[in-house]
Amino acid sequence: MTHGLCPKHLKIYLKEIKAEVQKLLNQTKHFKVLIVEDSALFRESFTWALCQRFPAVEFHGAGDGEEALQKVETVHPNLIFMDIRLPGESGLELTRKIKTSHPDILIIILTSYDLPEYREAATRYRADYFFSKGSSEAANIFKLVESILPSRGHG
Repeated sequence: MTHGLCPKHLKIYLKEIKAEVQKLLNQTKHFKVLIVEDSALFRESFTWALCQRFPAVEFHGAGDGEEALQKVETVHPNLIFMDIRLPGESGLELTRKIKTSHPDILIIILTSYDLPEYREAATRYRADYFFSKGSSEAANIFKLVESILPSRGHG
């Protein structure tokens, strides 16, 4: 779990996550990302930004927990960006469910609410990483995705 991502810790976490994802990539042809976010505008904007940077990656979106669980089973994503506040079930509870049945999927909590209690809850619910939407960490999100993709993932 990250705690602000100073450059030293970012490098350590990127190395760890790259090793985990490389194992997954050896088992799968395409790298797939699922963005679970109830705001269609944010989901589409975030997807567009990631697509511009990583054109060879396959991106999918879900607006709520039910749709996310369906896509986990049909799309088989390698990485999920999960909002905490979703209609119905919370993103934290959804994270726990997904990690229980699919422990190899990496889940990054991506929320507007950068609160210590949310960071702590993300750890308890088995999220791999925590990022704030509104902070200057967008560049770090791109670095994270870039670090876990093999060179073929960059398009």
